[in-house]
Amino acid sequence: MSAIAPSAASCTSSSSRSSDRSASRRPARWRRQLLGAALAATAAASAGASPLLFSGTGAAATTAFDAFRGAIGGGSRITWDGVRLDGSDVNPATQVLIPGSTVAIPENRFTAAGALFADPYAVAGDGFAAANPATAGQFPAFTPGNTFVMFDTDGSDFDDRFIEQSFVLPGTTTAAGTRGFGAIFVGVEQAGSSSIEYFGRNALGERISLGHFAVEAGSGPSDTQFLGVLFDAAIVADVVLTVGTHALFGFDGTTLRSFGAQTPGTDLAVTDDFVFARPEALVTVPEPPPLALGFAALGAALTLRRLRPAD
Repeated sequence: MSAIAPSAASCTSSSSRSSDRSASRRPARWRRQLLGAALAATAAASAGASPLLFSGTGAAATTAFDAFRGAIGGGSRITWDGVRLDGSDVNPATQVLIPGSTVAIPENRFTAAGALFADPYAVAGDGFAAANPATAGQFPAFTPGNTFVMFDTDGSDFDDRFIEQSFVLPGTTTAAGTRGFGAIFVGVEQAGSSSIEYFGRNALGERISLGHFAVEAGSGPSDTQFLGVLFDAAIVADVVLTVGTHALFGFDGTTLRSFGAQTPGTDLAVTDDFVFARPEALVTVPEPPPLALGFAALGAALTLRRLRPAD
């Protein structure tokens, strides 16, 4: 565990990171993004948001998981194990994708715990072996026996590998905040393929990145990883998890298609237990003082001068 402050590089959003890869072709946009990232980092720092990172893989994943739970006083925990896979789940909107094996839970399935999801996501009791037979046995559950992942709703390109969770006051749909969130990943083998990005809100309700943190890679497809970040106040309104490089399977509402086996350059993974400090009234991210803004802009300008692409 170590305390780390979000850097300009760590505070870019997923869309910004994609744009950065082609920055040499769009230098003006690249400059704006880097400046915006520097200002976002300053805003997070002005909120007293000095994050404490909990991370580990293999046996160290359990140690980090337990330490994080201790730091948040137990908090809320979602193991997915109570989700019924036979069509009799407590939430009648739960959709059976593969009878007895895989279901898609509705966005509000875990509002009692303080979690609201952006889309229906998949829960399986067999490590998604039925949904993707080529990966059977690769993803053992951290807590038996269900695991959790997204599925690509297009059903063909397998690029939707993101889980987005907002926090609500438990038992309601009222927006809330948490001091920290962590998740168990299973099967992460490539550095940078999986991550969690944390978001707050400013006084205008605008989304502010509080930092983007990579999941530590394990040494094999069945290894377990944990990543959690704890902040000083309940400033986290949303998290976005990137799980692997591709979705395990796709379902377009009619047809289920498997991604297939993991190949060189790909990294398939799932998640298990989610744990987070009990949601409470959201603390907004204050605007940084003018002096801090000036220093952030100056630092970004100096960085741009050093990194400016050749004409």
